[in-house]
Amino acid sequence: MIHTKKLLSAVTLAGLVAASLSTVAMAQGRGGDHMGPMFDFAAMDVDADGRVTKGEVAAYRTARLTAMDTDKDGNLSAAELTAGQAEQDQKRGEKRAARMLERQDANKDGVLSLAEMTPAAGRVDKMFDRVDTDKDGAITKV
Repeated sequence: MIHTKKLLSAVTLAGLVAASLSTVAMAQGRGGDHMGPMFDFAAMDVDADGRVTKGEVAAYRTARLTAMDTDKDGNLSAAELTAGQAEQDQKRGEKRAARMLERQDANKDGVLSLAEMTPAAGRVDKMFDRVDTDKDGAITKV
């Protein structure tokens, strides 16, 4: 039973870390070539000149919306909007998973063990303290 509790605690901790990292990444992703979760700089920079113009942003948006219009009627139904969002979430999830494996798979076996998912000492405390904005030792639902 103690082993199970330790495992559950470790898994819960790993979940907290993963959630915190994604929240921090989104919060920090407001500058440079990470302008938030929906800004794919490389895809928008069509001429690969290291700059994204308003025209490139408009062209990217038009291409995405056109691709989402699967019945080609010039309108986006609720089903088409849902499918388009799910596709974007899937692509982001795949990229995020690949980055995690690249960074954390110490033995390069293609999977992350619990040990590889465990953050360095003190890192969880720092992330917890960052999220605990009122500094009362607890994280509350907003």
